[in-house]
Amino acid sequence: MHGIITRLRSLYIDIPALRPGTVGAYALALISVGVATVLRLAVDPYVGGVQFVTFWPAVIVTTLISGFGAGFLAAVLSTAAVDFFVLAPRWSLNIEHPVDWANLLLFGPLAFSSVILLAGMRTAIERQQAQASRDRLQLALDAAKLGWWEYDPFNRVFSWPDRRSKEIYDVAEDKTDIEQFTSRVHPDDAERVWAGMEKALDPTDPKPCATEYRVQRRDGKVRYVEAHGLTYFEGAPHVRRAVSIVGTAQDITERKQQEEREHLLMREVSHRAKNMLSVVSSIAQQSATKNPDGFLESFSGRIQALAANQDLLIRNDWKGVELGDLARTQIARFADLIGSRITVYGPKLYLNAASAQAVGLALHELTTNAGKYGALSNDTGRLDVDWCANSDTFTMSWTERDGPPVPPPRRRGFGTTVMQEMAERSVDGKVDLQYPLSGVTWRLTCAVLNALEPTH
Repeated sequence: MHGIITRLRSLYIDIPALRPGTVGAYALALISVGVATVLRLAVDPYVGGVQFVTFWPAVIVTTLISGFGAGFLAAVLSTAAVDFFVLAPRWSLNIEHPVDWANLLLFGPLAFSSVILLAGMRTAIERQQAQASRDRLQLALDAAKLGWWEYDPFNRVFSWPDRRSKEIYDVAEDKTDIEQFTSRVHPDDAERVWAGMEKALDPTDPKPCATEYRVQRRDGKVRYVEAHGLTYFEGAPHVRRAVSIVGTAQDITERKQQEEREHLLMREVSHRAKNMLSVVSSIAQQSATKNPDGFLESFSGRIQALAANQDLLIRNDWKGVELGDLARTQIARFADLIGSRITVYGPKLYLNAASAQAVGLALHELTTNAGKYGALSNDTGRLDVDWCANSDTFTMSWTERDGPPVPPPRRRGFGTTVMQEMAERSVDGKVDLQYPLSGVTWRLTCAVLNALEPTH
């Protein structure tokens, strides 16, 4: 049987106007039998003894195209047409020969049996195609990670036809009553959900149902769901009633979490941008006030140092800056001396964003002064930059030696403020800045938690 159905599938024709039960289907039966009658009468002078030769195909074709009802009508009309137009005496329902009676009695049951058999096969083909269509639709829904649902407003019951919808709403049954569904919806979202449903069920002006809400699972977890639905109505427009709402549901928890992360990131960016503008404004004012003649050079150098700090922070997603990278970046103009006259060493520690900006600027000021007046201004001076941390205290040191002696500044400039006061405020610590004959020393001490990233 399966092989026969497979072969018939290639002959299966679906014409909407001729589908079973339509006016077109019964019209096809009349036309098929009419054409069969005309053809039989046309070949009658040349063919004898095969009274049903054109009627059998008419019954077969009608049943294949338009189903059982039209095929049954074609069989009845074919039997009547053979009796009235073909068998003697013609144009009469009387039959003279017993053999013709026997043939007619044989044709009728065979034709009706063929209709039943072909109609059953046609139904089986339609079911297979409908199932294949449902499978393809479900595959598409699964690919889009969508579940689908149906709501019966008359019985107040939700149906969950596929695995995905049951997973989203954390239900095991194929159907649940409205109370069970409501218990799944977060209380803060319930009013919005039912407002959308009521608008969709309004027969005078139905709206598509589109709602985002939270679902409370039995394990206590909360998931975000995006649901869309359309209402199916029956009856004339002025008296129609809602039969069901059919829609899709998608778990959008990951998307909502990403949106929340982006929102927090934007707030963080705004906060950091305001802080950065405040720092730039302070640098500009102090540089212009305390060193008006060299404003452009000093301001440009400090902004470049600030930009270098920002690059390191961005590279690490604002999760801190590795001290070694920070130190090497700020003394980059003397990079060829690192390993010979300059040593940079210490464990792999990460400064938090606030302390990295302040310490980076302090290192820039120290490097600038060392290049102008200190250990890096001649060919013999040496510089050690090192840091360490124990369970409570973080320490960072800058030690110059073998360079020309650097006297303490006669007035307190902005550079000194950056190296000392700004560094102290950023980590709530203490800076010891000295000018011995052996070379400048700078030492920062603070609590570990104030300077370093806790995740590292």
